[in-house]
Amino acid sequence: MTPQQDATEDHIRSAVTALVRVFENLGAEHQALTAEEAKTSAKERRGTVVRMAEDIAQTARTISSTIMELATARGLRDLGVPHQFAKDAEGRDYSPLLTLPAPSDTLYDAVTYLSEAADTLGRAYEPTKKNPGLAVARCPSHMKVVFTSLGTALGAVCADLATKDAEVAQDYAAAQALLVRLEDRVCRTVPAQGAGLNADEVAAAIRADPAVARAAAAALAESA
Repeated sequence: MTPQQDATEDHIRSAVTALVRVFENLGAEHQALTAEEAKTSAKERRGTVVRMAEDIAQTARTISSTIMELATARGLRDLGVPHQFAKDAEGRDYSPLLTLPAPSDTLYDAVTYLSEAADTLGRAYEPTKKNPGLAVARCPSHMKVVFTSLGTALGAVCADLATKDAEVAQDYAAAQALLVRLEDRVCRTVPAQGAGLNADEVAAAIRADPAVARAAAAALAESA
């Protein structure tokens, strides 16, 4: 096995390791959204939470499929199966029959799935006009791992494919940028509370951030 083969196979291993972290950490967010759905009575708010939980579940399914694609690509390489044609009586490529799958074709499928997973997460946390405050992670530390690890996996697969397609990273740059934006916006953590904020501090926080103001208004409307 050549050093180049070692490097490319490390990319696949790195991607799978990152995707396992994604899959594991999606669980806490889905659990929190499901629990929130059960106790939310306002119809529009509940509909938004249901959609978010469904998008998280869809992301998990996509990640599972991607891991299978990467495992297939790794297995094809280990078995030495390239993009193989059948042969005619003279030993030439015989195109009327299907070719055996190529590892690179499988990797292109995988990177497409990863881009779709990023888009699904983008839809999950897209702020709505009436309930923009819902577009945040319920488990920010877990979702931070999700966004970071998904970006790592996408970068690893693109690095592998770059040995054949130098522009593949550019093709998926938008997905990488989306994951960075989502992590920054969705995973804002609330500082640990000691004695709690006083009234002036709460008012200052609301005035400083329109999203906080909208969320506060929505919470008050729901409890009214």
